[in-house]
Amino acid sequence: MKTKHLSFFIFSSCIFFTACNTIEANDASEQTTTGSLYEDRVISFVVPFQAGGGTDVFARFMTPYFSEHISGSPRVQVENIPGGGSITGTNEYAQTRKPNGRNILTTSGSSHIPYILGQGSVQYDLSNMTPIIGSPSGGVVYTNPEKASQGVHELVETSGELFYAGMSPTGLDLITLLSFEVLNLDVKAVLGYEGKGPSRVAFEQGESNIDYQTTTAYNRNVVPLVEEGRAVPLYSLGQIDENGDLIRDPQFPDLPTIEELYIELHDEVPTGEAWEAYKQFVGAGFTLQKAVWVHDDAPEAHKQELHSSMISLIEDERFQAQSEEILENYQPFIGDDLQDRINAMLDVNESTVNWVRQFLLENYDVDVNRL
Repeated sequence: MKTKHLSFFIFSSCIFFTACNTIEANDASEQTTTGSLYEDRVISFVVPFQAGGGTDVFARFMTPYFSEHISGSPRVQVENIPGGGSITGTNEYAQTRKPNGRNILTTSGSSHIPYILGQGSVQYDLSNMTPIIGSPSGGVVYTNPEKASQGVHELVETSGELFYAGMSPTGLDLITLLSFEVLNLDVKAVLGYEGKGPSRVAFEQGESNIDYQTTTAYNRNVVPLVEEGRAVPLYSLGQIDENGDLIRDPQFPDLPTIEELYIELHDEVPTGEAWEAYKQFVGAGFTLQKAVWVHDDAPEAHKQELHSSMISLIEDERFQAQSEEILENYQPFIGDDLQDRINAMLDVNESTVNWVRQFLLENYDVDVNRL
């Protein structure tokens, strides 16, 4: 019941705050007479997605804890700037918001992947931002009982019988499409669905027979299908550890990774550009699925205050208890651990990126330069 009440509060807040006008924190160098950087101040929290989506819910969940743990108890105000799959709002934050330490931004894997690919519409540079806190997520690929009964070896040999319903080849779907490529699964992808909810409905209606859902959506909507005998999990998308290796998702410890399946199929570890690309984008899309940033050229004192506040935030017992649903039981990253994850995400092999760009062009007729 507690999580239900929490969800109701967050979504109610979405409706309320969307109706409010928001203003950017523009006054660059003000400080109160008490010396607190944030006392009686407003932090504008830019969310480059529409209200009610997963990233918006994440941001609105975090805002009261930011206000509570940042010295001076500033008012933290969410501002939704949707468009372009998060690119519109992220561009605006990078280009027009003042780097005064009171304008912050949240991104998701949908923001990270286009940046790594060098998508033409991207005008933000994540390497010129300072991360404050980050959070992982996960995903599970599943199929119907008929296909699952054939076994992995037979699925690999199947031609023209696997259908996938997705959203965009340059969003989180890219990771699933790369997993199919690594495993050499012959999957016909029909893209352009408006969300993962509609794509799951397509699976339930028999329009597709292989799908993926993120952790919360899988647990909430697909596990009942598994229990009813209408779906069978194949593998989790996994997580990237501190050594850059793909490991089992801690939320799905009984599900293999595609590396394990590949070894089962070929008696050797996967290699090659598809495999390297898969690991790169799992790290950018799921291991660091959400991140909150401040401008890199914000005042150093403000950045230090934001960083130190995250230490007390993640130790807050109330935050830990209430974050189980929103953060999906994954542990957030802060400090050096977060920076290491950011560095790994941004340390991209140029040949791997070029291979992915060509992969998208040849298989999905997508030229990232024109997006």
